[in-house]
Amino acid sequence: MNKVEIKVFIDEPWQREAVEAVASRFETKNPEVSVLIEVFQGGEIRNALYTGELKADLVQLFNGDIADANRDGLLLNLQPWMEADGMDAIFHSSILQFLRMDGGITAIPLSATMKGFFYNKKWFDKARIPYPEGNWTWDDFLETALRLQRENVNLDEERFAARISFHREYLGLLLISKGTDWTSPDRTRASGYTNSLQAIEVIMWANDFVRKHRVARATQDYFTSTDLLENKTGMILDYFIMLHENQPLLMDDLGIVGLPYFREGQRINEPWICGFGISSRTKHPEIAWRLLHELTCTNNELTQIVTQGFITPLRSVYSDVGHDLDPMRGVVLAEMAYGSKLPLSATSSYYQLLDEYVNPALARIVFEGADVKETLDELALKLDQGLVNLQKQPV
Repeated sequence: MNKVEIKVFIDEPWQREAVEAVASRFETKNPEVSVLIEVFQGGEIRNALYTGELKADLVQLFNGDIADANRDGLLLNLQPWMEADGMDAIFHSSILQFLRMDGGITAIPLSATMKGFFYNKKWFDKARIPYPEGNWTWDDFLETALRLQRENVNLDEERFAARISFHREYLGLLLISKGTDWTSPDRTRASGYTNSLQAIEVIMWANDFVRKHRVARATQDYFTSTDLLENKTGMILDYFIMLHENQPLLMDDLGIVGLPYFREGQRINEPWICGFGISSRTKHPEIAWRLLHELTCTNNELTQIVTQGFITPLRSVYSDVGHDLDPMRGVVLAEMAYGSKLPLSATSSYYQLLDEYVNPALARIVFEGADVKETLDELALKLDQGLVNLQKQPV
């Protein structure tokens, strides 16, 4: 008997063993099916969807790649299956909302996280400051940092109350809180956004935080908590996925809190989402759906392993691993309610364009003291040209 072959493309090699375990049980229950699992990284899955060169049935995607694939009709709408099986209730609604697009759902979430602040409680205790709570503003944050610096750091020490990296991804969080972004919503123009009044105010505020108030060091650090763990910094803004690394080391001294917001802006944060979808080119949609359901909608090796760092979208797994009893996991989950649309995927040309131009401009501001307005004006022009060039490229 010729078996039906279902191809599953995954991006995370460390998840392969877990996917294989689920697939093996699926094959046992469905002897007419053979599941082939392949790992493709660095944007290869996105490219395969667009070119059609690699025939996949199920694909693992992240963030903006999900939105782009939905927009371009490369994934099947899963909403009819979900409604038929009454599945909405098994997920945290604050996470599932990110995958609702154009009246449907084209990916099932596997894992999620946000960015926010980690802090060392000892710094707050010494300064006699209450631990921060979620509904705080950037003004509150600045006042807190000034007090932490004054009460915890001697003049001859290279230690700082806080860290906000001058990497465009972190400062972008402040921009969206202010109601703007690096470019227009349709990603065709930077002028009027990169150098808008709101953007200039935000970058000046962040620059003063480092160069004027001296409560943070000049840095473009990305995805690291070394300075927090070494007690060189009291608060750091970074991915909450690092909770599983920081919590065992700082233990009861660790605290986390959601992202502040500007009073005249809105409370908003960027989610990070991984999910699986069904390629619109599949020849076996019903079988692909059944396997997708097993992979992402049941308590199994895959949905368990991602809980090591991420928030699981499944309510049952969230409770099973004890996250419902962990106040810090609760902070991360609560922050999902303030999530924006899905952010850029690191595999996209647009993401790489911003890295190429924005980060060097921000470095000149924070390290060299370059004029903020002049630098952002120059940056806007460079991005405008870069965006024009992107429009000429294939997707």
